Amino acid sequence: MKRLKLIILFAAALLVILIIAMTVIQKAQNSLANLPRLYAVPEFTFVERSGQPFGLDQLKGKINVVDFIFTRCGGPCPLMGKSMSELYAAFSRSDKVQLVSITCDPDYDSLQVLQDYARELGVTDQRWVFVRGEKEEMKNLYEQGFKLAGELPYDHSTKLILVDGEGWIRGYYDYDDPIDMDLLKQHIAALVRNLP
Repeated sequence: MKRLKLIILFAAALLVILIIAMTVIQKAQNSLANLPRLYAVPEFTFVERSGQPFGLDQLKGKINVVDFIFTRCGGPCPLMGKSMSELYAAFSRSDKVQLVSITCDPDYDSLQVLQDYARELGVTDQRWVFVRGEKEEMKNLYEQGFKLAGELPYDHSTKLILVDGEGWIRGYYDYDDPIDMDLLKQHIAALVRNLP
């Protein structure tokens, strides 16, 4: 009799676990299904802090979170860096997630300045890249490619932009909104699961 009760309890526990797993999978699939393809990121070629070229080809094949920053920023950039650092830690075990910070002040932000900035943020690998391009090319990518507005560098957008493995912008998120940040993490995870 005791053995039968144990078997029934075990079966009930398995059923509950199965239901929970199916619910989580369904939520992830619904989340991804509701994630539109907004804009295709155009071709561009900038330079990463390491001196290596960085452009659309380096975005493809990974799930990317892109922001526009400048290292002398006394406003939102340090707080955006904190949010990006949280994502860097949250996805530390995934080589499929890449963070991309593009300077909107390339006149000041040399490769050496970007290297120092990355070091200050605790970046130790290439999962978070810091990129600079020529001023006009960067402005064009900012406005035409990422569909952002603002007088650069001081009035730049503070949105975190999700770009999928095919180079499509999938969403814009507020770095200082906990609900938006949770949603961004869910969307990153859902897109990672769909990578080949």
